[in-house]
Amino acid sequence: MATMDAEIAMYFTYQAPPADFNGIDYTAGFGQWAVALNGKTVAKSAENLEVQPTASTAKMIMALAVMEKKPFELGQAGETLTITEDIYNIYVNYVAMGGSVTAVQIGEEISEYEALESALIASSNNMADTLAVWAFGSLEDYSKYANEMVTRLGVTQTIVGPDASGFDAKTISTASDLAIIGDAVLRQPVLAEIVNKKSAEVPVVGLIENTNKLLGTDGIIGVKTGYIGNASGYCLVSGYKEGKEIATLAVLGAPTRQTSFDATAELVKKVQAEIKTRELVKAGEEVGYYETWWSGKAPIAADDSIFGVVISGAKAELNNDVGELEIKTAETKYATAVTVAEFPDKPTIWQRFLHVFGWEIK
Repeated sequence: MATMDAEIAMYFTYQAPPADFNGIDYTAGFGQWAVALNGKTVAKSAENLEVQPTASTAKMIMALAVMEKKPFELGQAGETLTITEDIYNIYVNYVAMGGSVTAVQIGEEISEYEALESALIASSNNMADTLAVWAFGSLEDYSKYANEMVTRLGVTQTIVGPDASGFDAKTISTASDLAIIGDAVLRQPVLAEIVNKKSAEVPVVGLIENTNKLLGTDGIIGVKTGYIGNASGYCLVSGYKEGKEIATLAVLGAPTRQTSFDATAELVKKVQAEIKTRELVKAGEEVGYYETWWSGKAPIAADDSIFGVVISGAKAELNNDVGELEIKTAETKYATAVTVAEFPDKPTIWQRFLHVFGWEIK
């Protein structure tokens, strides 16, 4: 590629790296599965995944919505929730229905962070609904907001039902959508910290332990388990980092909790074997050059190495306006500054004089 003005040509010689992704050879033997890289689906179990109840993986949606409505920074505790009689009754109702709960007391004060821990680590149904009602005023208003939010996330087959916990089977999604939602959770610093905890201490209950027993294995850093009987079986959304990339996996419909763990562990290994970080450009590598008739070639070199993952075709361009080499894939964009070797930007008077007669001195 070359760009020309009257006297200077710029040539771009760098070739974008080809994809080395051959797909994921995996059959779960149940339900459905999907893999996303940086929030974009790269593999799934079937061309069209049918929607099914999300179970407690819906709590990822609740947590994202609450952090949008009542945001706070990593290292902070957020606002304080006071357990009123109405909120206490949420707990009582879930106990009566046999749902997963964390005990509360009227008058208790719990921080927003601790409440999110209860919902995401212990999978507390009552705390998920409590957070939604506290942040949005009602479950109806929460549901409306959450449905708008998931659309902004780019998922198209997710519908948030009448609760925030996923206990109600009307909250539905697919493995592909849930993998994308899991990516959003791992990009939210507070939530990423919480879903990577194996345990935590919260008021009244004390120690709570994470229902995701795969944490810490094969680099897994989250994100959420789920179970809703025969409607969806056991569900699990997991994520890990591949270099600076985030890969998320979702399996839905496992017959047992252990099956969901085993299937995810096997799928993670297959994904890690296929999706690998590699050096796309080396520091100092020549990616192009300027050429003039009076000074010869002036190399353009990458300042830093770029490490990344190429799943689908990549395009590369030299952005001369900002002095960057950009490598774009369907999943992400990488960039590094470039340096141009110095060269006289104008010919001398003597060179111009000789050039008129067809002679050149460089």
